[in-house]
Amino acid sequence: MNKWFSLMQKKALFIAVLFVLIGLDISAQIQDSEPLLPQFEQCMQARLQEKIYLHSDKNFYLAGEICWFKLYCVDGCFHRPLGVSKVAYTELLNDKNQPVMQAKIGLKEGCGSGSFQLPTDLPTGKYKIRSYTNWMKNSSANFFFEKQVIIINGHHFNQRDSSKQQSIYRMQMFPEGGNLVSGMQSKIAFSITDQNKKGISCQGVIIDDKNDTLLQYRTLQFGMGSFDLTPAINRTYRAVTTLVDGQRIVQELPVAFNNGFVMHLAEAGNNMITITVQASGNVYNTLPVYLFAHTRGIVKAAFKNSIQNGIATFSVDRQKLGDGISHFTVFNAGRIPVCERLYFKFPEQRFHIQLTTDRQQYGTREKISMHITSADQTGFGLAANLSMAVYRLDSLQEIDEMNIDNYLWLSSDLTEAIESPQYYFYDNGTGTQQAMDNLMMTKGWRRFRWEDILQNKKPAFNFAPEYLGHIIKGKITDSATGVAAAGVAVYLSSPGMRLQFRTARSDSSGIVHFEMKDFYSNGELIFHPKNQTDSFLNIEILDPFSDKFSDRFLTANTLDQISPRLLMNHHVAAEVQNQYFGNRLNRFQIPLIDTTPFYGKPDVSYLLDNYVRFTTMEEVLREYVAPVTLRTRNGKYELKVLDSQKEHVFFESDPLVLLSGVPVFDFDRIINYDPLKIKKLDIITKTYFYGNMAFDGILNFETYNGHLQGFELDPHSTVIDYQGLQLQREFYSPVYDSQQQTAVRLPDFRNLLYWSPDIKTTPQGEKDVYFYSSDLSGKFAVVLQGLARDGKTGSKVIEIEVKKLLQKNSK
Repeated sequence: MNKWFSLMQKKALFIAVLFVLIGLDISAQIQDSEPLLPQFEQCMQARLQEKIYLHSDKNFYLAGEICWFKLYCVDGCFHRPLGVSKVAYTELLNDKNQPVMQAKIGLKEGCGSGSFQLPTDLPTGKYKIRSYTNWMKNSSANFFFEKQVIIINGHHFNQRDSSKQQSIYRMQMFPEGGNLVSGMQSKIAFSITDQNKKGISCQGVIIDDKNDTLLQYRTLQFGMGSFDLTPAINRTYRAVTTLVDGQRIVQELPVAFNNGFVMHLAEAGNNMITITVQASGNVYNTLPVYLFAHTRGIVKAAFKNSIQNGIATFSVDRQKLGDGISHFTVFNAGRIPVCERLYFKFPEQRFHIQLTTDRQQYGTREKISMHITSADQTGFGLAANLSMAVYRLDSLQEIDEMNIDNYLWLSSDLTEAIESPQYYFYDNGTGTQQAMDNLMMTKGWRRFRWEDILQNKKPAFNFAPEYLGHIIKGKITDSATGVAAAGVAVYLSSPGMRLQFRTARSDSSGIVHFEMKDFYSNGELIFHPKNQTDSFLNIEILDPFSDKFSDRFLTANTLDQISPRLLMNHHVAAEVQNQYFGNRLNRFQIPLIDTTPFYGKPDVSYLLDNYVRFTTMEEVLREYVAPVTLRTRNGKYELKVLDSQKEHVFFESDPLVLLSGVPVFDFDRIINYDPLKIKKLDIITKTYFYGNMAFDGILNFETYNGHLQGFELDPHSTVIDYQGLQLQREFYSPVYDSQQQTAVRLPDFRNLLYWSPDIKTTPQGEKDVYFYSSDLSGKFAVVLQGLARDGKTGSKVIEIEVKKLLQKNSK
């Protein structure tokens, strides 16, 4: 492994260990300290987990509109804002997992925002927005953030699909704990879905191999349900399910083992949970079994008990568990996992958001004022980082069920998409708890394998966290043979207003890494080998976006139900906005970043406008640039820099000469360059160490706009187009403060009245916002959600109404 990546891996592990040690839950119920506990904690300390939640302004768009989004990057254990990664990769994927838009979004203190200007020729269909960090690419793509959106091209939209989709149903059975064992009662959860993976209501019966009916069952919510069964020895069972349309499907139940373990979880009252473990046969009597519980990698309980008369019972204090999903695992005497199931604790770690408006109803082109209050469970004000969207509701755009609450506490820890996730957060009643329990048993998943933990297998990290900034990764090969070139020193430059110059040396696989802090350049990257003898080499920039995809399923296309008239209204509104306000929709904020060059403050700096503007660069250097000597040898110019650490001694080696950050190896090129295009000359007059390289002085000639302005690059340079971090687009909203502004005759057909990704309440939890209604009447959803520093999540949705007020005609 090369030194660079080894250093980055050590940095990642240090961050992970520090983070986990700080967050260890000292209130866990630890009754036994045998090897399971230290092995698990050691594994978790090496596995810093990141999660990303993306709040988009809405989930329905027309081609040509702007999709706005806010990113929240948190740690996987406590959901606190995490500042490890400085870049998030966000993509819009079509139904074939092909990216149609991609962006690198800068993160600061765990938050960032961006936008996609959807192409006008984007085909109608269902798409996925996904987001992840470089560090998250070490895990399965199933844990990347994903959200489905609908995009319709108003110019090319077929109202109906004449082909009828064939119904395909799938039924799955999930015994509690994992397996059925003959002679022991087990709870069996089941799910039945259609070809769109949507839950289907049904009822059915369980029959044995003698066609005797043993019990009846029916679904509770979203095609899920459960029943109890005690399988007999050497008997098989079938589920015969009848759908609402009368169709029947038959599913074989899992075969029961003659020996093994069965677990059952039950609420015992007084906030206690009882875990009952049954073992078949006397062979297990008096042998120990272990119960291990953790919430997102944080140990919550570790117990040891002996099997007596085939049963071992554990009591777990529910209050000691973390919010969200906890994993209960049962180990036998040999510490081999034999049963596992998931349990959900309704999250208390949420804060309350109140949204109050100044009026109940508004007219068109009127000011809408709102007051935001964020408070903790006790009612005390709480500072929070929020994002808000206000959009018009109709049959095309409804309120999105996904929010930061149900995603972080539920969906993010499950690999399969959840139907109607907000249902489980409406209330905590018995029906909801039973539906949640069925969900935990049918869609459970863990981020690690117990086999790896028990074997002390260390995780392999192929992707380093981008702790300082975006990492540009390239591969250097011999252009003739294609063989990787090791040990090659390479320079990278990105011309522009901010000097970006980096150095790297290829590892044994020809890989080079360049860490680019605050890299917002969206132009050209220039690569050049340090040695001219390396001109036969080829450099390829590796795609930083993941080529791995989740197996989540896009729901079926229901676009045939769209009203053509309503779609036409949306299309006209979008066309009007682009026609009249297109230039105002493409304004971007210039980020406040450190523009200090990589060498810091120069030893000597010349602003050439403060001196006589000579017509040749040779005159400039000879007349007043004292730390540099210019001479010719064999018809070529040579530049040497005065060594400030030695009296009247110039370096023998050539300095690093840059033109706006681009290295110049042939000094004749800089001597022949027009000095009137140079704004400033910075000089370093000592040996400068940069990465694993050293330079005997540096001369950096800066142009007025940071670009090369006609300078001919060295023939050994390689120029590659590359997109840096996305600049943040400014959300445009008209202002109607005066009668004159209100009377402007330009149409205002905004469906999205307001979008703000950066609303921050005060320490007392207060914030005022305002915006203006458009010419469109109807009901509008106000969606506000966000995060507090301690990991508490919050979300709020209200509706406001805008009506066109009748105005009297003046005579």
